[in-house]
Amino acid sequence: MVTANVKIIEELKSFLEIVASDSEIRCLFTENETDFTRDRKLTLARVVGIIINMPKRSLSVEIQDFFNSLGEDLDGCTKSAFCLQRGKLNPLFFTIWNKWLVDNFYLHYGKSVKRWRGFLLHAVDGSSAYLFNKEEVISYYGTHSAVPMARIVQIHDVLNDISVWGGIYPIKQSEKGIVAEQIEQFKSDSLAVFDRGFPSFSLMYLMENQEISRSYLMRCTVTFNNEVKAFVRSRKSSKIVDFKPSTESIEALKKNGYIVRKDTTTKVRMVKIRLPNGTIEILLTNLYDEKLYKLNDFKYLYGMRWGIETAYYKQKNQLQMEQFSGHRVVCIKQDYAATLFVANLQSIIEKQCNDYLSTINIQRKLNYKINKNLSIASLKNNIVQLFFTETPEMILIKLQKMFERNLEPVRPGRQFERSTKKSKVKGKYQTFTNYKRAV
Repeated sequence: MVTANVKIIEELKSFLEIVASDSEIRCLFTENETDFTRDRKLTLARVVGIIINMPKRSLSVEIQDFFNSLGEDLDGCTKSAFCLQRGKLNPLFFTIWNKWLVDNFYLHYGKSVKRWRGFLLHAVDGSSAYLFNKEEVISYYGTHSAVPMARIVQIHDVLNDISVWGGIYPIKQSEKGIVAEQIEQFKSDSLAVFDRGFPSFSLMYLMENQEISRSYLMRCTVTFNNEVKAFVRSRKSSKIVDFKPSTESIEALKKNGYIVRKDTTTKVRMVKIRLPNGTIEILLTNLYDEKLYKLNDFKYLYGMRWGIETAYYKQKNQLQMEQFSGHRVVCIKQDYAATLFVANLQSIIEKQCNDYLSTINIQRKLNYKINKNLSIASLKNNIVQLFFTETPEMILIKLQKMFERNLEPVRPGRQFERSTKKSKVKGKYQTFTNYKRAV
């Protein structure tokens, strides 16, 4: 996997170099044609390097550490100079760079990419990000219960631990509306798994009516519509029906360029799953073949959706997504997209450790895995070396060994009673009994 990762890093470096050197392409990612044209300390590549180096401390300290990590005879620069330069860089750069990483992962890993019956399992979910009380930020993102907040929506490959796509939006935008605009982000050979907040006629129709139809699995409420209500009361565990659009769905599809009438239908398979505690789950899908896709398959598939929850945990708690390095909207967008990029880099480097883990797990009572928190800490400053030296393979192997030194056991079935503790109200720092930040 080192070989595949070297190819991915080389492709990412090539992209960065082309954007920095080609004036026509650079204009796509800058505010003005003249941005990053002069030979300065803070070139486009160095601004990118500082942002992906997870600057969570004082910017003055982070900038000096960055220049020290380059190993060049260079003095640092002021944080004011960095803030001025980063404002010229369109956050779209990091979004496209992450897409380039994802596409190259699927290309260079080839048959090593994990699938379920030929499908990539793409879980979809939304979250929120707490922001700060700045007029520009509130004006753009809005507030929820008087608290500045943004909406986050992501698509995550749960079998390969790769964030395929993500976006940060004003809090008033709905998760369903955001996903409806991003259908093309789902790979044509993917199976999208949605939680209860997403099902709608419009989204199911959009998944089906692209140039290439996308497969989906959605959990809905037991009162979703009349067809679902009747299905819940019946003794059947699986049934294929035609759903008709509501007035709301017709309007939503119109906004996305689709004209449907009240008699338009979309075929849906309803699946009933009964949990051990007696709760009934209703899943909607366009995997119609009842012989090929059985009830236990859907129970497994929906359970796999939990992978996106752990991805959010990694981004928010270990990569400290909400600890933004700037107070402007452009900084928030840059940091968010850069967090997805770094999370994916950590994931593909962790895959280099699979053979080592397989070997030691044979000899141990419990299975062990990489400690993600400490592996993310290992990326600090070393991530810069990946893109600013001529020997990325050496850095990848160095990081692999650092990852392998920090393991933790997998203890299945662990449960702890949740204890409510009074949170510290004043002061800048808190001490947690079960977690220490590593970045």
